[in-house]
Amino acid sequence: MRILLLLSICWLGIASAEELAPLSGDEKQLLQDRAKALHEKAEIMRQEAETAFAAENKACWEKFLVSSCQDQAKKTKTQRLGDAHRVDQEAREIDRNLRKRNFAEHEAKMKEEAPQRAADAAAQAEKNRQAQQEAMERVEKKRLEAEQRDKR
Repeated sequence: MRILLLLSICWLGIASAEELAPLSGDEKQLLQDRAKALHEKAEIMRQEAETAFAAENKACWEKFLVSSCQDQAKKTKTQRLGDAHRVDQEAREIDRNLRKRNFAEHEAKMKEEAPQRAADAAAQAEKNRQAQQEAMERVEKKRLEAEQRDKR
């Protein structure tokens, strides 16, 4: 069951990667800010869970059923950490989506600029070939001049 769920999530991720629309600068900034806020919220939630657990665990020593109280404190901590993990997961999903969009924009830009880059590379190759040809002609000319000087 988990594998089926994981495969369907991956499939949706691949399918949606092809349909990513470019974001404006403001939209990107809003998403980045949201992700940052969620990461910070998750960290605060984790810290609060640890602090609350320490306080609850300490209070358990004053009760008659210490181990039962400690078990409950652990369950509460686990639940709070799970909540923090879900918040952090949402932030990571936003980050992942932004990276996918940035990559898609970069790829589209590279495809768009490919013909111009190819033309520039061909022009540079031709310049290099001409420069090499001129250098070879100068070397040959100097060699011939040296031969004529040596004959005199």
